[in-house]
Amino acid sequence: MAFRAELAAQGGDYLCEDALGGREARLRFSGRFDGEDVVWDAELVALAATEDAPLQYLDIGVPGPRGVPIRIGLAVAAIDRSTLLKTIIMVRNYKRLRRGRHEFGPHGPVARARDYP
Repeated sequence: MAFRAELAAQGGDYLCEDALGGREARLRFSGRFDGEDVVWDAELVALAATEDAPLQYLDIGVPGPRGVPIRIGLAVAAIDRSTLLKTIIMVRNYKRLRRGRHEFGPHGPVARARDYP
């Protein structure tokens, strides 16, 4: 996989395309999805941690030339290195990911009426 060679050349586990500390960051990292090795093409968005913060979410799209697109909204004020690393671990460890939007709150996934037939 060409991406793994690129990671090895950089000496890291992920490639971050933006400076950290802002409200958004784009990165790419490897992982598993639907039983296959994939490259995640991720966009992290800081939703600003407030009492009335919107629900956090994962939104997974259709694979493209850069990998599997995933947009992740997090209840944080900014995207820092710690948040980035924890997010990579979360995505890699989540066993039942599927395409579409998945919302979750501070205590785990939130069941919505539209999630059921």
